[in-house]
Amino acid sequence: MTKLKQHLHEHICRYCDHMMLGIGKDEVLEDLEELIERVFAPESLGGFKQLIDLVVRVRMHSFHSAESIMKDLHLAPYIFDALHNYSFEADDKSINSEYHRNSYKNGWCSEYPFYVLLLKSHEYHFTIKSCELLAAFIKHYYSVLDTLRDHDLARASSTREEDACANFRLFMKTNVAEFNFVRESIPKTALDSPISIANQIDQYLISKETWPYLVHKNYLRMLCHFFYNDWEQPKHFTRRGSPSDRVPKRYKDPIAIPIVGAHDDTFALIPGKPSLPNSDGLDDDDQYAAQTFVVNNRDVNTQRDKTELLDTAIPFNKHVQSRTAIDVTASVRRSHNMGLQNTQLLMPEELNLLINKLIKLANQPVNLETAIVMWLMMLLSKSIEDIHNLVVFTDLRAKQQGLYIDEFGQGWWLFYVSHSAKSKLDNVGLRPVKEDVFTACPDFLLKLIVKNMGARANGPIINEENTQVIIDNVAKKLKKISDRHSSGRLSVRRLVNFTSYYLNSTDVIDPIYIDYSYAVNMYTTRVARSYANLRDHARSQQLDKLWKSVEQDIELYSGKPLSISLFDLRHLSQCEQFIGSSFTPTKTVVSTLINSLTQRVLSSKPSFQHRLIDIIEYHNAFTAYTAWMLLFGTGYRAAWNPLPTFALFLPSLNLMGISDKDDSDFSHSRIVAVPTALATQLKEYKRHLGCLRSLLRVLMPKLCSRIDRIVDVDQHVLSFNYSQASQWYKVIRNSRKEQGPFFFFHQQGTSVVTQNLSPSALVNYCRDAILLPSNAGRHWLKSHLLEKNITPELINFQMGHWQAGEVPLGHYSALSHVEAINDIVPVLDELFEEVGWLPLKSVIS
Repeated sequence: MTKLKQHLHEHICRYCDHMMLGIGKDEVLEDLEELIERVFAPESLGGFKQLIDLVVRVRMHSFHSAESIMKDLHLAPYIFDALHNYSFEADDKSINSEYHRNSYKNGWCSEYPFYVLLLKSHEYHFTIKSCELLAAFIKHYYSVLDTLRDHDLARASSTREEDACANFRLFMKTNVAEFNFVRESIPKTALDSPISIANQIDQYLISKETWPYLVHKNYLRMLCHFFYNDWEQPKHFTRRGSPSDRVPKRYKDPIAIPIVGAHDDTFALIPGKPSLPNSDGLDDDDQYAAQTFVVNNRDVNTQRDKTELLDTAIPFNKHVQSRTAIDVTASVRRSHNMGLQNTQLLMPEELNLLINKLIKLANQPVNLETAIVMWLMMLLSKSIEDIHNLVVFTDLRAKQQGLYIDEFGQGWWLFYVSHSAKSKLDNVGLRPVKEDVFTACPDFLLKLIVKNMGARANGPIINEENTQVIIDNVAKKLKKISDRHSSGRLSVRRLVNFTSYYLNSTDVIDPIYIDYSYAVNMYTTRVARSYANLRDHARSQQLDKLWKSVEQDIELYSGKPLSISLFDLRHLSQCEQFIGSSFTPTKTVVSTLINSLTQRVLSSKPSFQHRLIDIIEYHNAFTAYTAWMLLFGTGYRAAWNPLPTFALFLPSLNLMGISDKDDSDFSHSRIVAVPTALATQLKEYKRHLGCLRSLLRVLMPKLCSRIDRIVDVDQHVLSFNYSQASQWYKVIRNSRKEQGPFFFFHQQGTSVVTQNLSPSALVNYCRDAILLPSNAGRHWLKSHLLEKNITPELINFQMGHWQAGEVPLGHYSALSHVEAINDIVPVLDELFEEVGWLPLKSVIS
């Protein structure tokens, strides 16, 4: 048994014990081995996590297809739940990386073609139909496996199994119009037979006269052969003709020629063969910009000598050029939390006009579906392509993303909220979260959708199968409305992004409520939503607040109330449920943690003689209590050496400088508010270190010298100029080597050593009493700030979740840090009081 397989087996067994399923280890091993053999996984099990994620992705679009895939793969539900609901981690990082692998190794495509198809599922374009097609492919694959592996039918370079799996994988991955149409329309129903699917693909091939790229047509022909199961023995042709008949290649080996007047070692690269001009007599390169010159091994931090020769290379291959080009936009979006920024907000006048027009359009049968699409674009912040994949269903056992109509005739939008990071099985006291989120659908919109569906009780919301037809109809209708009135130009973009623009302009609620309710990424990066844990009822109340604000804006403009309600405040489940982060501790567990840390401090008080072992034990307990309080009060990430210097803490203003996720330009450095209890505790901890150095001066002179620099840092840094301060800050921030205020004593043989505080050391210190994730404080703080209903700007200020353009420390920033801190500190004090964080006085100070 490989190490990864052994760890997976142990993880699933612990899950069964945790959930008290009564499944023994032998049964777990048998089911796991059956799954591994069924998917033909390699011995290393590399990328096994992608198999679980495949089911999750499919389930978000088609619950029926996900159930079918799990059944065909012999994936037991408890194995899926164990690996999906809880994080799998091994002590060996190589095992973790192999489990999360998302790429295949050399030789896997020929040796494990079906497993590679499952492994690369994160690159697929999933729609309802493509999920049904994937489920049909997997089911049919096992039924015709003997034929696919028949050596008589194999080609010289590949088997039919390789051909079918590779072509289907590229079909699901490649984003072209021909494939998009097939993925959105075939099969017609989830129960279509393989012959029926093959006929549908074949009919599409016949109906389409021209193909921009013949290989795309061959992909679909290969799928036809797979579903027909009509493979034939390959035919071999002997090519005839002289080599001169072949078209010469554009480039062969490049030729280097010296440049006149240049250095002897400088050459220009030219193509090995001349290009063939097109019918217009133009060279291919004449239609493009000049060749890309790439500078190799260049140090951009130092000034270049004018006489220095640059090491350059010219990539002639267009694909290599695209890989070496710098995508500035993508770089900016990765380094900053880009949101949907635009000034094209629908104003009250335009909203009033649009809503009244939509009400009239809904009364016209010919325009009913167009009106429904426009309502969904505005209320759900969904594109037309996304709306096309929404369905209506009445059975929760076969739930899909879309509209659920219950037995009372009420409508509920269902979307999934799933985070890649999951809590461990060992963690206790975390809020249980659910992935499926139900949000009330307005009654007026529900009636329109039911009317448009006619006799159908289930199925797609939109009857029109061609997405482009819907896009054209909506664009024409918006243009017509805009042309007939003097208001601004209405557009698809403004309609889809209305909610985002409105929240950026008003801050009426936090965007995370829209994100979780309708599976909309209001932020480009995931950090803004990965720390939030929301109460389901509070989420609905915030949505009601948003749409009430929109209705009031329209009423103030028009002078009369809106004839319809844009949101109905009701709850599918009356019991309190949570959605979002799975690392947020409950109030009871936080109080338990505080009591446990407090008792450790009280029970480890040194004796009257102040023995060294007693001082060490007490210092570690006092440090752990202060550090946990710091993480809960400031939203500090789980980082080594938190608060690397007291110079970043200003108790008179209740603020602290934090750099827990930063780069060379300090673009993520931030200032946060400090609760009053934490400020008092940090001042006491500083006095504690001052007395500690006095007690240990004789025994540990080197350590005490370092503590001197920690305690007396204010006198040291005030004399720095800007460049000195920047260099000093680069050295000390989050350093594992530089001694910081928070450190533990460790017994090493007969001597005592110190080590900067690490997240694992902090967690292990209280492991016997309670086991919490090291970043539980950050999750707790973000979630409770949302519950306190303070403005999103202040929450982002404290958490450091800035969008592009929001640079609070910039010279052009209009944010007043003092005013922001004065607004946040009372809320933080209230949160600390609710769970019981109190300052403790050190007995040695």
